[in-house]
Amino acid sequence: GESCIRTDNSKELRTSLSAIQHMETPRWLRIVCNWAVLIVVMFAGVVISFLQFVVTLCSPFLPKKTRIGLCQELANTWWLLFPFVIQVYANIPVVWYGDQLKGECSLTICNHRTTLDFSIAALIATHAESVGCGRLVPLMKRVLRFVPGLGWICYFSGALFLRRNWQKDRAALQAKVEEMATYYPRPFWLALYPEGTRFTEKKMLEAQEFAKKRNETRPKDKQLPIVRHCLLPRPKGFICFAQDKRLRGAMDALNDFTVGVIGGDMRLTAFIKGSKFTTRALHIHLHKTKFKDLPMENEALEKMLYTSFQKKDARLAHLEAHGRYPPEDEPITPAYAPRKSKLTAAFAMWAVVYLCTMATLFIWQVVVANALVLALVTGYSVRNSIDKDGRAPSTETKT
Repeated sequence: GESCIRTDNSKELRTSLSAIQHMETPRWLRIVCNWAVLIVVMFAGVVISFLQFVVTLCSPFLPKKTRIGLCQELANTWWLLFPFVIQVYANIPVVWYGDQLKGECSLTICNHRTTLDFSIAALIATHAESVGCGRLVPLMKRVLRFVPGLGWICYFSGALFLRRNWQKDRAALQAKVEEMATYYPRPFWLALYPEGTRFTEKKMLEAQEFAKKRNETRPKDKQLPIVRHCLLPRPKGFICFAQDKRLRGAMDALNDFTVGVIGGDMRLTAFIKGSKFTTRALHIHLHKTKFKDLPMENEALEKMLYTSFQKKDARLAHLEAHGRYPPEDEPITPAYAPRKSKLTAAFAMWAVVYLCTMATLFIWQVVVANALVLALVTGYSVRNSIDKDGRAPSTETKT
């Protein structure tokens, strides 16, 4: 009888602890914690930008390859904060499909969903051993280079900022290819969003209308795809990179990613207002092609890119309807994944640096208040790092 009582008490205790863990966090507390995370990320971005600037000032005394490598390693310590926010703080699970990621030089293409796609790109890069976020070389809008943190860090790390005018950008692309093939530490990823802009319903309808008009004058075997869950890609940049002989000698593979979400895209505005990300799971598919196997002809490369986005559209449609990618795309376990404890440690390090800086500028009450909030964020993140019973994404077919 006594053992039964102890068992019942144990069950009640576990039930109580579970209830506490799943209690809804007050909105005001979420706002405070979210802003604390955002401030640490912004602070880290400014610090890293300054350190990269110092390294750049030392250019006359450093080989160019060494300078770029140092700037990219510094950037990596900042980029790790984004996988932390997604996988640890927000506790969003990720389902992987297709080919395994490897630490190799790659031209990387992906569908473009939101303004926060750079954070998903950082998450993907952390799963490519020996590549890391710092060696992700993105093509970005020229105006973004003036954005504190993101723009500055990408500029010093060797990103290419485009005017979105092919006549003006072509020379810049060719110069960047020469620089990458000669000076960039390997392995690195050259990241390209062929759609050129993020997905919206309005842009999707415009892309469909454009494809329909073009198809009126194109033969049946060269018809443009009518896509619903992504935009029609712009092939010029992709063709330029795929045909370049220097990249043919430097690149190992073409990494073709499809990124889909369940529950809605991540929105910075929602995060700032204290709302939870509506994203319940990320679904990431990789199709890999050896770079040397890519065709050289314009028409063949254009068709390859359009076919790729047609397949992306089919995957995303199936994900929307059934909660997973099609049956032929089996979920896989990544060959390498950064430990959540490592991502949490990266955030904790920057939180400590931030608090030490605050201690020299503000009165102790302000520092203590910030320390308490960041301790709460770190404790919550540690719990998510070691929680074996965290949320698991559903891959069951809906009926």
